[in-house]
Amino acid sequence: MRLVGTIRPRLRAVLAAEVGGLVAALPVEIGDAVTKGQLLCKLRDVTRVAAHAEALARLSQLEAGLDEANALLAKAEFENERMTNLWKENRSSEKEYNDARSDYRAAQGRAQQAEYAVKAQQAVVDVLADNLAQTEIRAPFDGVIVTKRTEVGAWVEQGGEIVEAVDLSVARARVNVPEAIIQFCRVGSDALVTVDALRKDFAATITRVIPDADERARTFPVEIDIKNSDRALRAGMFVSVAVPSGVGGERLVIPKDAVVVRGTSRMIFVIREGEQGPMAMPLPVSIVSEVRDSVAVETAGLNAGDRVVIRGNEYMFAP
Repeated sequence: MRLVGTIRPRLRAVLAAEVGGLVAALPVEIGDAVTKGQLLCKLRDVTRVAAHAEALARLSQLEAGLDEANALLAKAEFENERMTNLWKENRSSEKEYNDARSDYRAAQGRAQQAEYAVKAQQAVVDVLADNLAQTEIRAPFDGVIVTKRTEVGAWVEQGGEIVEAVDLSVARARVNVPEAIIQFCRVGSDALVTVDALRKDFAATITRVIPDADERARTFPVEIDIKNSDRALRAGMFVSVAVPSGVGGERLVIPKDAVVVRGTSRMIFVIREGEQGPMAMPLPVSIVSEVRDSVAVETAGLNAGDRVVIRGNEYMFAP
């Protein structure tokens, strides 16, 4: 069965700002091709750069404090071990022994506090670094810019839309299949996509069958992916798609180019041996279904192995 549908992109995304700010640069225009990771928009970041630098300086200060605390801890540990050994040999007073133990525990506490302070400040630095990175909106995939939602000098709120991009490296032809034949449309089944605007057919297979019907039309969405490296297929293009509509069986199959359309009738020219040599004889046919670049037909007088005309037949006429 032939059904009408629409070309959709593999991916479509409206890219938004994770933080609010003033648009400082927007180095893309509608129609521009972009690559994954390419800068699409830059927000003013002077305040965030300064805050991040301040946090880094504070982190360095705390790391120096941690080094000092660890040095004092090592000194206190050494003194504690020395006094413990002297205490065991009855060569130090109880006060000296207790003071060394107290100093060691205090040094442990200060070192631990310094370590926690460094970890807390590192978290602050990480948050500010992420906040700074969010002032740059980059392309999440290779694609094309189709809409701009802001301009340089405009203020965008957190979550404000910047641009819309689509990825058409793979075009998706979507058709709505009647419930009466959806059972015959399975992933991997052959399908033929015809794009009238390009005057071109694309042989493909059904990529996905979506089991969620439109309750008003009782149709199910079916998608066929088509490689589109030359970007000839564009989002929104009208397509005609031939999908399976019944149980498969053996049929006579001929090249699609062999069929000549004359008004509402279809015919083919079959090579027959005549008295004066090979002749092209016309035969009316009925097309049962399309299979990629071929068609299955029904007609009397056509047998497997017969030769049919596929070139120049549009200039041939029946007597």
